[in-house]
Amino acid sequence: MNNRITVIARAAAVVLTLQAGMALAQAEVKFVSPEKFSDAGESERDRDDALKVLATHFEEQAAKQLPGKQLKIEVKDVDLAGEIEPRGSGMQRIRVMRSATIPRITLSYVLSEGGKELKRGDASLTDLSYQTATMVRYGPDDPMRYEKKLIDDWMSKELVGKPSSMAKGQ
Repeated sequence: MNNRITVIARAAAVVLTLQAGMALAQAEVKFVSPEKFSDAGESERDRDDALKVLATHFEEQAAKQLPGKQLKIEVKDVDLAGEIEPRGSGMQRIRVMRSATIPRITLSYVLSEGGKELKRGDASLTDLSYQTATMVRYGPDDPMRYEKKLIDDWMSKELVGKPSSMAKGQ
């Protein structure tokens, strides 16, 4: 009986994992020459971590905002908010935010449903007032909060046809 429960539990775990994977399978994200990106982190590890966060966020938002549709994205450049600068007595390198160091993501995309292309284009996601925005959905501890907001607002406005959260005052 105990073995049977274990088998059922494992099968349920596999089904749930597959369902979660299918939900995230709405978006396919490809980074084109990420080693040439303007600023995706200071080291290769930082860049890989940042791009993984961005890819996951594109996938999660596509699953949430574009159910039943497929989105293919080619990210051509990333410039994270702020700039790495030496600070303090130990000259530690930290990311400093200034109004001139806006977040930017440049990409091409294809949105389709059931094999039929719905929309295709190029986009340059930026937020000139990222520091003064009254609404950022992600907390101050999230180092990618400004970039995630760019993705959310672009997807809502360009792909779903809803006004951005700033326009709605949420």
